[in-house]
Parts: sequence; structure tokens; C-alpha cells
Amino acid sequence: MYGNIEGYPKILLFSSNHCAPCKPVEEMLKKINISMFGKKLNIDKINIENKENIHLVKQYMITSIPTIIIADKKLSVDVQEEDIIDAILNGFISSIEL
Repeated sequence: MYGNIEGYPKILLFSSNHCAPCKPVEEMLKKINISMFGKKLNIDKINIENKENIHLVKQYMITSIPTIIIADKKLSVDVQEEDIIDAILNGFISSIEL
């Protein structure tokens, strides 16, 4: 799992400047962050075209965009709002020590 802060799961959004479907997914993430979590989610947008990000692309085996990594869940291409919310909530649950 990629690190988290204060129990909030870290979210990685893999995209590029030329990816048309990436923009609506990014907007969906922003909406969820504001409406459900009060802007407390840590969302990192990773541009796959940036050479500095190649190690992350390889590490997470990104083969298509948009791809979102939330905790240990990988959502790709046809990303739905419900799937994002489920993955975030599961990320919260997995960060709780029993």
C-alpha cells in the first residue's frame, strides 16, 4: 500500500496531458474529495509522460489511463464514481489496526 496520512488512503491518478477520458475522472475525484471528505484526501496526479514518473508507472504496472490506485485497489479506464468511493472506504478500513 502506498503511504497514508491520518488514516486517509493515498490516491494516485495516472494520466497524461493528452488523455481525454482522464479529465472527467480527475473532476470526479475532486468532487468526491470535496463533498464526502472535506478536501482531506491526498490525491497525487501522476503524468505518465513525465520521465521522472517512469518508476511509478513500472512499479504499479500501469498499462492504460486513466488509472487510479487507492490503497491496494487499482481502477482503470471505465472508472465509476461508486468504485472510487468503495475503494476509498476500503482504504480507510484497511488502515485501521485492530
